[in-house]
Amino acid sequence: MKKLFIYLIIRMTTRHALNAVKIYDTIYNRKQPQKPKKKVLKENQYRQPVISNKKEEVIQSLNYLKSKSVKSKQDKSSISMLEGVLASM
Repeated sequence: MKKLFIYLIIRMTTRHALNAVKIYDTIYNRKQPQKPKKKVLKENQYRQPVISNKKEEVIQSLNYLKSKSVKSKQDKSSISMLEGVLASM
């Protein structure tokens, strides 16, 4: 009961419940969960970019925009712009 009362007092004096829990854990020496460590990639473990020419990229993006079922105003303007770029290639 005493611990609950102390937690309620801490909670009233802090803005967020997580801060109150951290303070409570510090007072009663409870172990906090450790955050998982980030994996660090070695220098040779990066992904090679896929090399393709610009015309294929324009065609892929144009096909994607045309295949969308609901096209926004920006999609329609992008389609016309990409068709113009493709015609000039």
